[in-house]
This record gives sequence, C-alpha cells and structure tokens, in this order.
Amino acid sequence: MSANTEKMQKAQEKLGEVLTRSASDIEFRKQLVSNPRAALSAHFGKEMPESFNIRFVDAQGTPTVVLPEPGTGELAEADLEAVAGGIAPLVAIAWIAAGAGAAALGDYLF
Repeated sequence: MSANTEKMQKAQEKLGEVLTRSASDIEFRKQLVSNPRAALSAHFGKEMPESFNIRFVDAQGTPTVVLPEPGTGELAEADLEAVAGGIAPLVAIAWIAAGAGAAALGDYLF
C-alpha cells in the first residue's frame, strides 16, 4: 500500500468519525454547517489552518452529489488504489468528489 493510499484511508476514518458524531450530536452538526473550521479544530484538538476550506451541508431530503473537478474523466492512481482497496463505495465517492479538500484534510490531520 502506498503512503498516499494509507494517508487517504486514515483521512477517511477521521471523516467517518466526524460524520458519525454529526448524526448524534446536534450542536456539533450545527457547527459543522455554520463554522466547519472551528468544529473540526475542536473535534480533533488541532487548529485548522485559515487556508483550509471545507463545507458541510445538512441533508434536505434530496441527495446532493458533488461533481469532481473537470479532467480526463479517469480516476487518479491514488483514487483507483483506494477504490480497489475495498473502502466503502459511498466514502470513495465522497473522497473523490471532495478532491483537493479531502487531500488537504489528510494533510491537516497527519
């Protein structure tokens, strides 16, 4: 497993923690939507850099799908490794769709 794939998997685990907590902690969920940088900083006990931007949206009953950045239409090698590595499909889609933001989350956390 490449270092990049391992980093992605760790970031996905941390994102999973955030999503799990947001399902049961209404105040945390509200803060993720209104001030994600502060919510993540408090959750991970680590100051989120001003340069990092991420947005969480509350479910409205209609699915929201974030399209990946325009490109060749092919997945990057790291994305292919992650999908082939057996991660949950929804997490893989979220990771790929988030693009640089998800990669930055991994940089921030590790």
